[in-house]
Order: sequence, then structure tokens, then C-alpha cells
Amino acid sequence: MHEVTHYWHWLLAIYLFLGGLAGACGFTGHFAEVFSKGRLKKLAEIGSYCVLPIIVLSLIILVADLARPLYFWRFIITFRPSSLMSQGTWLLTLFAIFGGVITPAFFLSEKVDALSFLKGKDGARKVCQWIGAILGIGVAGYTGVLLSVKSLPMWGATSFLPAVFVASATSTGIALILLIANLQAKKDEVAIGALEKADAIVIAFEAIAFAVLIFALKSAGGSAADAAAVLLSGEYAMMFWIGVVIVALLGPLALELYGISAAKKAHPPASLTTLACISVLVGGFIVRWMFMYGGQVVR
Repeated sequence: MHEVTHYWHWLLAIYLFLGGLAGACGFTGHFAEVFSKGRLKKLAEIGSYCVLPIIVLSLIILVADLARPLYFWRFIITFRPSSLMSQGTWLLTLFAIFGGVITPAFFLSEKVDALSFLKGKDGARKVCQWIGAILGIGVAGYTGVLLSVKSLPMWGATSFLPAVFVASATSTGIALILLIANLQAKKDEVAIGALEKADAIVIAFEAIAFAVLIFALKSAGGSAADAAAVLLSGEYAMMFWIGVVIVALLGPLALELYGISAAKKAHPPASLTTLACISVLVGGFIVRWMFMYGGQVVR
């Protein structure tokens, strides 16, 4: 059990993290505008600007991880419905077009003369945002599905891993948008407060998803239970309890709940919000790293 050959390495862990982060930036920003009836449009704008740079970086990581990097173009020009890698490449490509190019172009049209032909076309922008948001959810979920179809117990013994990845990605997407909004010279306290509340709720769902996943693994018995033990008391226990439970979940949740409570009396220190965001982002990467490596311990 301890003599482990890791076939999937840290580059793929980074790719999974960045893919989920990009997808979440797209759909969390959009839904912030939708649920606020347009009052938080600025958050959708911030989220859309984040998408393309993150996707480009994730694709560079993916190409670097391929045994033959030039084969990446085959995924672009050939669609194979039976191939998860082909599905993921096309999903990411379409999301990059709608969420990372077209949507931010509408926002930039108010500032860049060359894009003035898009200015004022809110109906078209919202249609593209919806398409991008749906694709973004698919990208965030795909990062978990990619692992769950494998035969390794931690990844494929239950169907709950994609739910954990979507919840974690959503939290990181909110955190990145919140971090940027919090670092701006002219802060929108209403938007910051709304994002803190949203992230606190998502973190609670993420904790539940983790609990359900581990309970399902333990209940399945055999190698699945052994996979759960790897996280709870085995080789990756420290990473799970400190990196996931404290850094990704309890730490930022406590900071955000404090910020929400303090905001009723006075503006809480911006540094606490920044710390919570960084904690969520670091914890989100640890989640991918832990599942990538810990999942290959029990076969």
C-alpha cells in the first residue's frame, strides 16, 4: 500500500484547480448580477476578466503535462464524444470563447472605442453570459468527473467527488472575485458583504459534500474504506485535517462569519477579508492536490 507509483502528477493537480477556478469565476460573477437584479453587475465584470488568463494558464499546464505536447492540437481539431479529454478540451474552448472573450468584450465596450459596436447591447451580453455560465458549471464539474471515472477507489467508488469539486471550485471563484473587489481603492461594501455571505454558504455545502463523500467511502467497505482512511488517519491525514478542514473550510468560514457580523456595527478590517480569500484559494488547491496524490495510494 505504501509503495505507490503516481501516474498523475502535480501539473494535472494545477490544471484541475485552474479549470475549476476559471469556470467558477464565470458563473459566480454572472449569478451575482442575476440574483441582485443587476445591482452587482461589477462582480460579473470582474469575474469575466479573470476567465481568459486563468484558462490560458491552465491550457499551458495541460499541454506541458502531455507526453507529446503537440498532440494537444488533435483535441482541438477533433471531437471524440467517447473521450473525456476531448470533451473537456472542447468544453474549455467553448467556455473560453463565451466566458473569456465575448462576455468581457461587452464590458470593455464601455471603455474601449474599438468595441463600441457592442456598447448598450445588454440583451446580447446577458445571452452570452448565460451560455458562458452554463459552460463554466460544466468546466467546474468536469474536473471532478475526470477523476471519478477512473477505477481508483477514492475517485470512483462513489459519485460524490464531482460535487466536492464543484463546491470547492465555486468557493475559490467567489474568493478570487471577492479578493479583487476588496483590493480596489473604491470598495463596494455591499458587494463585498454579499460575496462573503455567498462564500460562507458555499463553504458550508462544501463541508457537507466532504462529509458525505467520506461517509460513502467508509460505508462501501473494502478498498473504498481504505481510501477514506488515507485521508482521515493515513498518509494524507495532516493534509486533510490542516489543509482542507482548517485552511479551506473552517478558517475562512470563521473569518467571513466574523466579517458579516462586524459589518453590522462597523466596516471590518479589509485584511481579514483578504486573508479569508487567500485561505480559500490555497485550500482549494490543496483539495485537488490531496485527491490527486491521495487517490493513487489505494488501488
